[in-house]
Amino acid sequence: MLLTVFSFIGIATLSGTALLGYGGLIGLIVALALSSQRWLLWYLFGGMAYWLSVEVLQSLLASRPMLSELSEWHSYVIAMGISWLPLVGWVLYRALRYEDVSRTVQQQRALEAARYKEHTPVYDDDYQPRFH
Repeated sequence: MLLTVFSFIGIATLSGTALLGYGGLIGLIVALALSSQRWLLWYLFGGMAYWLSVEVLQSLLASRPMLSELSEWHSYVIAMGISWLPLVGWVLYRALRYEDVSRTVQQQRALEAARYKEHTPVYDDDYQPRFH
């Protein structure tokens, strides 16, 4: 039974140490999923998904006849560079958009500051002072 469950690992016979190690790993993941720090699992799964995408890009690069002469290391570097292009585009978009938003926010703050004088209490429109 255990050999069929763990057949994807590639170990013909699981020793007690391997069972203890995999059991500990599964136990830690379950404990982390049940704790208040379960958001760490999203980083774990996100990292695995990112590296899977790098692996797919690297295998696509290695299958191209023109790029097949590159070493495996060079194809990984190129695949990681390609995978960072969406991040670079997003950062540039946010930087350019933030510049526009910041001008608008500065104008709005200047208008609000012009409405109020320093050391002047802010009252409602229907406020009537008791003393004149």
